[in-house]
Amino acid sequence: MTAERSSWILTSLALLASGVALAQTITVDIASDVIDIDPNTVTVADLPGPDGHVSFSEAMAASNNTPGHQTIGFAIPTSEWTYLDWYLPGRAVVHTIGGFYWRAYDEVTIDGTTQTAFTGDTNPDGGEVVLWGSTIYLNGDGCTVTGIDSSTLSVTADNGLIEGNTATGIEVFGGSGSTVRGNTGGYIQIDRSNENVVVGNTVQRVRVLGWVGGGQPATNNRIGGPDPGDRNVITGLGTWNSEGWPSGFAVQIFDSIGTRVENNQIGTTPDGLSQGHLATVYGIQFEGENHDTVLRDNRIAGILGHGIGPHFFGVLGSAVHVYGTGSGLSITGNTIGLDANGEPLLGSVTGIETTNFYLGPVQDVVIGGTGAGEGNEIAGHLLSGVSVANTFSGVRIVGNSIHDNGDLGIDLITAGFATGVTPNDPLDADTGGNGLQNFPELLSAERTDSTLRVVGTLASSPASGFTLDLYASPACDPSGFGEGRQYVGSTTVFTDAAGDASFDVTLTAEVPAGWSVSATATADASGSTSEFGACLAVDDGGGPWNDLGHGLAGGALPMLTGIGPLTAGSAGSLVLSGAAPSASAIFVLSFVSTPTSFKCGTLVPVPVAVLTALQTDDSGSIPLAWTNWPGDASGASLFMQYAIVDAAAACGVSLSNALRADVP
Repeated sequence: MTAERSSWILTSLALLASGVALAQTITVDIASDVIDIDPNTVTVADLPGPDGHVSFSEAMAASNNTPGHQTIGFAIPTSEWTYLDWYLPGRAVVHTIGGFYWRAYDEVTIDGTTQTAFTGDTNPDGGEVVLWGSTIYLNGDGCTVTGIDSSTLSVTADNGLIEGNTATGIEVFGGSGSTVRGNTGGYIQIDRSNENVVVGNTVQRVRVLGWVGGGQPATNNRIGGPDPGDRNVITGLGTWNSEGWPSGFAVQIFDSIGTRVENNQIGTTPDGLSQGHLATVYGIQFEGENHDTVLRDNRIAGILGHGIGPHFFGVLGSAVHVYGTGSGLSITGNTIGLDANGEPLLGSVTGIETTNFYLGPVQDVVIGGTGAGEGNEIAGHLLSGVSVANTFSGVRIVGNSIHDNGDLGIDLITAGFATGVTPNDPLDADTGGNGLQNFPELLSAERTDSTLRVVGTLASSPASGFTLDLYASPACDPSGFGEGRQYVGSTTVFTDAAGDASFDVTLTAEVPAGWSVSATATADASGSTSEFGACLAVDDGGGPWNDLGHGLAGGALPMLTGIGPLTAGSAGSLVLSGAAPSASAIFVLSFVSTPTSFKCGTLVPVPVAVLTALQTDDSGSIPLAWTNWPGDASGASLFMQYAIVDAAAACGVSLSNALRADVP
């Protein structure tokens, strides 16, 4: 028996001793559900019947026919514990056929903790009394059920309390204002009911269901809450079909208004370190039409449905799946894909996935924020951290920590359903997820112990305002674009008639040496956020070599590195590594930088001053050395980059990162 159940028993006994609010108590003392008295007229005063015992149906009928609030308790001797004792040992199993009278039409408390007080704690896994063979329907306002095990409960009126039950299935259908607290079991379902609170439970799944078409949305229900005791542990549930495909969810939200899911642990075992169910493919699943939903401060992890064959052996899963229609979805302060130790070990295929719906996508989706506690941490997913389907727009993705995902941190799906990095286009006229909003291009990033200065440009829609969010990471993503472990700050720009804007911002931020920086752009008018732009190594300040990013991977990501000082008479080298072996390469140098789209990537040294044809060696490297750096370049900045023929690259050409050499 848990400490919580012990406290409920003590509270019940104290109330019984004091006589407060529980003046009429009906005690069930037999496990069989016999009725030997007229259930239509029986009152508390008529009990027991001719057989000298009180069954559960008799107790319920008497409570319904007697004015006021009654408590139904249990004192069933262990000699009666014979029904299903092989399956439910250590419990009094009250059993019925049909259960017609297992319906409360007036206020009543059904208190299973009284059986524990009578016979002791004989079931270490839960309560000592089971109501078997029918659902218990609470059709009267203000009903309470506590201390019941392995039973099914349904609240159909207002202000019910379902508390401290074990291994139960719980439904709240219609009515409003009920509380479901501190239970364990299979499911909790809120169906066309309003203003309910679900807190402190450990179950496999929670459903919030309405019926918008019938004018009955589920309204203003709360799953969890801000206090530690409000947290529900929702482990997930699922099944497999005959082909081996998994299917299931932990939380389902369907046709609702004002649902709040807060501070829950979703998708894992109670310790938060393992997957809760191998067939769960959605952590939080949206369906139908939902409005004004808040997902806040939850830990969502372990959502990865495993195929079991014979025809499907892969994996499926999204921690949050945004489907259906509606408006107003706020996803803030959650950790998605991380275990209880904060490690990105329990990711899904996609962290947050939006999916097209024939009636139109969900509008006004906000993922994260720049205020305290608003950013999500989204990490450890096999593919993207956030995926924006090609019919969605206005998905605002800001202030999050997105890292250690297998593909892009943010992936905007094109009109042709292509995934991966989407190159910027002139005037940002292309279509797809979030309008395929162009991302910023970073030219330089320089740190001190307490600041980060970033210089760059944005080419997008003409005469428009944008918010640029800057992120730092320990290393650049293998794609060369993003991700963003640490949000470091924002700046704003307004594009000119040609769609161009530049920025030079110094932020108060502590960015460790050796990290890289990336950025996103969010259109102020629509709220649409871009993918992460090309990452750029952060310079420690004062050094001659500055990594400007803009690498474009082929079979690998070519890396250009400058070594040595750039003072007159010095010796040093410029080394290309990680390129395609034995491949034709072009070394490009310029005294200015105008990043220009080139072969699915960006060429930084434009207009070109020097163009030299070279060849990579068997290891994909080209070393260039000098022994006497000329002094006539003093005070200049030189921009340089390689383009390499590479069949594995998207457009047949890979690009190294660009370097800026600042000559003293």
